[in-house]
Amino acid sequence: MKKRNDLYRKRHEAQRFVVDADRAEFQALKNGAAEIDSGVYDDRVAGTLDDSDFIPPRPVVDEVGRPHDAEPWHGEDLKYDTAVGGTRDEIERRIRILRAAYPFRLEEGTLSYLSGASRIYEFFLSICNATTLTSGGHARLPRLFERIAARLVAAYFGEHARSIHTGMPRDPDIGSSFMQAMENVKAQTGEWVWGPDDGLPGEQHQGDEGCDFIVWLMASDRRKIGQLFVLGQCACGNDWQSKYGDLDLKKLQKWFNPLSVVDPVRSFATPHHVTDAVLREASRQGGLFFDRARLTMTAHGAAKDVIGGKTKESMESLIDLVLRGR
Repeated sequence: MKKRNDLYRKRHEAQRFVVDADRAEFQALKNGAAEIDSGVYDDRVAGTLDDSDFIPPRPVVDEVGRPHDAEPWHGEDLKYDTAVGGTRDEIERRIRILRAAYPFRLEEGTLSYLSGASRIYEFFLSICNATTLTSGGHARLPRLFERIAARLVAAYFGEHARSIHTGMPRDPDIGSSFMQAMENVKAQTGEWVWGPDDGLPGEQHQGDEGCDFIVWLMASDRRKIGQLFVLGQCACGNDWQSKYGDLDLKKLQKWFNPLSVVDPVRSFATPHHVTDAVLREASRQGGLFFDRARLTMTAHGAAKDVIGGKTKESMESLIDLVLRGR
């Protein structure tokens, strides 16, 4: 119990080290190798090392035993050492979780990039290090992430699971309006009967109600009644922790009669790493949780054609776009 309480108390500190570890990984991806303290260096130069992440040193005792405060540089060095140690711990945590799926090698204080076949981890890392996600070619990053997340969540449930991307903007074959997209879902699943409450805009509604994708597990007898549905919300920006409630089943219910025979399961997907200290709360609020580690491991064990063809080409071009833009 004490260990769990310590994890919860330090959850924000641990998540801060995720950012520093991402910076070090991105430098290694870009240059082939990087020192792990490269993720902390920018904060030190800018003077933004977080005071909440380190315990102040005890007073220094002078030659006659009288305590006095340490020099300011001493405290800054301690904060820097704490940040570097936290970054190393976070990288080592990733190595333990991902094993052969982790595309870097840590030796001494150097992180070296090991080019992998799937490049899925590198794509997620690039999203988290992009200068923007809303303009130019970078706007394609979250759009592609939603489609890849849908496929990987389906792969997580096995060969009998299927997925469809429903978030905005949608592919032409899905339909531009929300009604068209959900009629497509009904055609494939046999459930999700369109029947909006009186006064709702119906076919004119262009949104997605926070539902970026739907995964369903087909029943073994092929009867399209009472299937398991997993609804996915995706968040790529640094404010991802504020998005847990964007997918609300009660908001969806007003569009259908009925929604599905069995209540669907909410899920949340993000390209960011989520520490063990944050994962419990994230799962409680966001639903079945898929962060960079869980999605990467799913891809590592999935069939090669889950992420292939044009999707793989688009992913590679976007990784290159982010690397060139830094």
